Amino acid sequence: MQEEPPQKIRKINRSLVTRIEVVPILDPKLTCETVASTSFQALQLKSKKKLIIGRLKDLPESFQHLKRVGKDGSILISQTEETAKEIISDLNSAEARIENLITVQVPSIKPSTRRQFEFAKQLWPTGFHPNHELEQLLDDSFLTPTFKEYISHWVQETLDIDNGCVAVQNNTLLSIGRPSNHPLGHPVMEMVKNLPKRTGSDYLGTGSDVFLVYEPCAMCSMALVHFRVRRLFYVHDSKNGVLKEDGWQLHLEPSINHHYEVFRVKITEDPETNHSSNSYDSCKNSK
Repeated sequence: MQEEPPQKIRKINRSLVTRIEVVPILDPKLTCETVASTSFQALQLKSKKKLIIGRLKDLPESFQHLKRVGKDGSILISQTEETAKEIISDLNSAEARIENLITVQVPSIKPSTRRQFEFAKQLWPTGFHPNHELEQLLDDSFLTPTFKEYISHWVQETLDIDNGCVAVQNNTLLSIGRPSNHPLGHPVMEMVKNLPKRTGSDYLGTGSDVFLVYEPCAMCSMALVHFRVRRLFYVHDSKNGVLKEDGWQLHLEPSINHHYEVFRVKITEDPETNHSSNSYDSCKNSK
């Protein structure tokens, strides 16, 4: 049975479109505020800590994020009690005694965000090097007035095209696409087809921003990988989209050779005229 055509999207005027919320769609591992922990054997010492530490081997690579000495002065020895006892015996030191081994909890992975670091350091002193761009995405400081105006302008340009796709490079229109009757005539594919011809070996869309009314399907999302888009902005979730948080997220797939940032642009509208489009199949072609 043929699906009913999607309801036509109401155009959002420019005074309303400036009232937007821009939500980064990030890896859940980055939005989580905690990190996993594991047990570790530590040695309590009252003196000669530097001498003992100097005779110990480095911690395994998977635990290189941990500081060797805890807040109470205890020294990390080994993850297992058996190995820790062997190490203490090999030290052959009166200060290092097996009965002074204790079990502590340490972060099992290196924190990726400042929020995770704040949690991790409560367990055990931990190294951390912040990613400032990521921190801005997490605390919303990335959305400066200038950037918000930029997004608002190109979102409006995209909404002016029914189920449209707009590619922008250096704040200049690069290409547009709208659905066609071709079996693969999805907005993204039409936008790529309409690109100006170029010479050389560079990717056509390197560093560009792409704006969509609807979240793209797997085919279109993968096309944007090859397009080498920098950022993708879309307004509505869709049934066959592969970027939102409730399923497989193509832009976070480790196996692909290029990754782009994804943002959901939510527009504050008059409740009496707001129409939900969450159930729309984003890549249905025009009839």
